[in-house]
Amino acid sequence: MEDREGQNYQLGQLGQLGQEESEKVRYLREILSEQQQNKSPRSERISERTQRTERTQRTERTQRAERAQRTERIQRQSRQNQRQSNRVQRTEKTDRQYYEESKKVMERKRKQKKKKRRKKILSTFLLIFVCLGLCAGAFQFFRSLMMPSNPGVGIAVGEDITVTIPKGASTSQIAEILKQNNLIKSEFRFKLESKLNDYDGTFQQGTYTLNTSMTHQQIMELLQKGGEAEETYQLLIPEGFTVEKIAQRLQEQEIMTAEEFIAEVTTGEFDYEFLKEVSDSPEKKYKLEGYLFPATYTLYDGVTAHELIDKMLQRFEIEYTQNIKEELEQSGHTLDEIITIASIIESEIQVPEERKRASGVIRNRLKEGMKLQMDATVLYAQGVTKDRVMESDLEYNSPYNTYQVTGLPIGPISNPGSAAIDAALHPEDNNYIYYVVESYGSSNHIFTETYDEFLKAKENYIASRE
Repeated sequence: MEDREGQNYQLGQLGQLGQEESEKVRYLREILSEQQQNKSPRSERISERTQRTERTQRTERTQRAERAQRTERIQRQSRQNQRQSNRVQRTEKTDRQYYEESKKVMERKRKQKKKKRRKKILSTFLLIFVCLGLCAGAFQFFRSLMMPSNPGVGIAVGEDITVTIPKGASTSQIAEILKQNNLIKSEFRFKLESKLNDYDGTFQQGTYTLNTSMTHQQIMELLQKGGEAEETYQLLIPEGFTVEKIAQRLQEQEIMTAEEFIAEVTTGEFDYEFLKEVSDSPEKKYKLEGYLFPATYTLYDGVTAHELIDKMLQRFEIEYTQNIKEELEQSGHTLDEIITIASIIESEIQVPEERKRASGVIRNRLKEGMKLQMDATVLYAQGVTKDRVMESDLEYNSPYNTYQVTGLPIGPISNPGSAAIDAALHPEDNNYIYYVVESYGSSNHIFTETYDEFLKAKENYIASRE
């Protein structure tokens, strides 16, 4: 109880002290207020100037601070820009270097690719060239095998050669003997043909009379027979011989009858590519006229008409070279037309230098649409041989008579040789339209451009005959 009263007493003392302090504070505030009110106008002006100065100074300090801040910001921004510029320059330099290096690498790769491509192209062309060469060589080789073999050494008039084949001789040894005697061109081809045609190992020993105009097939057939078991014949067919003259010669040499030969020429079947180009008109005397090539043939005893004709056609095929085929195509004529022109030249002209000149006359007359009017065609149409052609002969009605038909006769009128065929393919470039024998008994001709000149030359010929 006492304690509580003591505490109340202390609290009352503290409240009294507080009131006293409050009164002191109020007193001091009143004194300060009176002092402020009692200040003079001068003091107020001083105070205002002081305040303005302080404000100005504060403003200047603020402005200096702001300028400093701006300068610092500008410098900082400049430094940042410089650093950025340096980074950009470094980046640009790096990019440029990378671009240059990349460009060099790409250029190097491009050159390498170009070099490789060039090598590849060259290798391809070389390979193609080699392949073409091999193919061409193989084609020529097999083409030569498919074609009838050429006469041994290409001699137009054959030469008889006697050879002896020893007992037990192999095909290689036989080929060597034949090559040494100029009867074949290639040992390899002879051996290959012997193998392919089943002749290998069938050849007989003995002494044989062979001819340089014989083909490999003919030689192999003869070597199978065993020496000189059969007699051989030499048959010479001159240039310009007709089918009927060949038949007559065969009969005279007792090789076969003329009828047998003519019958085979008329009805025989022969498989040659060039014959497909020959007209088989029923108005022709003989389809094979012009293609039984004139040469010297070696025949064995008992040869048939078919074998002989086949041999002559083989020889024509040999002479009908690729070069002649190309020239024929350029001439604008068919094979039958060229052989027909050649047969007229062969029958009309005996002087070699005049063949191409006469061929020029035929060409000029054909170009002008004139009748050829060649005496040899009249004689062939009549089937006769004589020195003089009469006026009545010119009226003979035949597709071979060039006094009656315009252009070439229906077919060849003889079997021409190589020189006449060459003249038909290469006529002389001249303006001659006519020709006549220079004098009676002469083989030379006078060639003229005008009809008046021809009549004058003809009068001279008639005068020489009287």
